[in-house]
Amino acid sequence: MAQWLEEIDLTGTGPPIAMGVRKLGNRPWIFSDDRKDIELSIKAELTEAHEREVFIARADTEPAGDSVVSLIEGTGVEIVNTRDHPLERAGLSVQEDLCLIQRTNEGWHLEAASLCFPSRWRLADKIGRNMALVHGPVEGYPEFLEKKVTAFFDRLSPNPVWRRNWFVHPDDSLYQPDEPVGGDPIIPSSDIGEKLFVRSERQTLRALDLPGWILFTIRVQQTPLKNLIDTRRGEFTTWLREAPESHHRQKGLKSEQVVEILSAIT
Repeated sequence: MAQWLEEIDLTGTGPPIAMGVRKLGNRPWIFSDDRKDIELSIKAELTEAHEREVFIARADTEPAGDSVVSLIEGTGVEIVNTRDHPLERAGLSVQEDLCLIQRTNEGWHLEAASLCFPSRWRLADKIGRNMALVHGPVEGYPEFLEKKVTAFFDRLSPNPVWRRNWFVHPDDSLYQPDEPVGGDPIIPSSDIGEKLFVRSERQTLRALDLPGWILFTIRVQQTPLKNLIDTRRGEFTTWLREAPESHHRQKGLKSEQVVEILSAIT
């Protein structure tokens, strides 16, 4: 069973998105599991498929990339030596995706990223933009989080912090840059356990030793929805029934899909 399901926030109050950032404590910063070989192979294949843009770096990002390589090597990971940019080499060596964010006069901007497993966003659309535009159009971000995120980034230290978000999708592809045309299909109640998937991003943030730079890591983990139901049926049922529609939408669930899930589990 996916133990990380216990970390998913199933509260139904507050804004549809929240920072939810915590100190890392004794949790690992980056980690590997039994899917490492599969996921690194997928990353390598995506990198060779030039029509799929999974790495972009703006000018003068190599020193920050070198800093990332040093941090990852410090965990005992061997960095591959098949690409030119240090951030790309680092990204092809771990299961996490890696993003470099820099402080400018206009705020924090995404300057480089190794992004092989996007959750319905394209790197080319976000590179060079500030955090408000990177997160757009995420419902509730300008009202609830934009100023908080900027202030939080300004205070970050080299000690990592983490958060976890989650979605429910009828697709368990790791490389998922686009939402289906017309939106996700509605999965009937008879199939929701096997044909819907919880897709979660375990994210960490830390300041680099270079002033004005932050490393943002994204570890995608997925499991069939049946595992969330088996693990946290009562809490999940309550969330489906009581959370506002805005919360359901933020997780990728149309009202019709919520009805089908509830029909299957209650």
